[in-house]
Amino acid sequence: MKTGILGAALLTFMLSGCKKEPAGTHTETETDSPALCDSTVWGHLGEDTGMSAMQFVTDAGDTLEVYRTSPYTGKDGKLMGEIRNMTDRFALTLTEGNETMVTAVNVTQLSQAWHTPEGTMEIKSDGTVVSQSLPYNGWKLWNGHILFSSEVAQEYGKVTRVDTMDIVSLNDDSLLIRNHVNQVIRLGGNKLRIKD
Repeated sequence: MKTGILGAALLTFMLSGCKKEPAGTHTETETDSPALCDSTVWGHLGEDTGMSAMQFVTDAGDTLEVYRTSPYTGKDGKLMGEIRNMTDRFALTLTEGNETMVTAVNVTQLSQAWHTPEGTMEIKSDGTVVSQSLPYNGWKLWNGHILFSSEVAQEYGKVTRVDTMDIVSLNDDSLLIRNHVNQVIRLGGNKLRIKD
């Protein structure tokens, strides 16, 4: 019980120092702390993207040359989605110095209607969710994680609940996300499946 309260207090502290922004945007400020605030960089891929390196054009107009594999550790960055069109919107997290990809999410691929047995869950590019199946009404990417939000009725009014999940894999046909108890939820096609 104490661990859950401590965890909730820590998450509240971490998020309170950051400026809230809609999905798909992030503006650096002098008060941003890299350890606590969202470090996601938004933009699209450049024409010189290849197998080992990505050219990334940020929303601010900067062009970054980013390794997909760390030259120091040999560890591959995690690509969630596919490299299809240079116009696809991407969200990246990078190592210090912006030289190596840690995570890359194809936001264009993520932003679509996903099918479940109970209906659809549409992840919209404006940061909202329209769902007949899962209890969410909003989403955002935060340091490589996907955060789904919902409003929960409490005794003194509505409270926003945030579920932090990881994208396991993403393509045109399926989206696999892992929740905080290590269950994998599969969206896409005509069914939703939970695995241990």
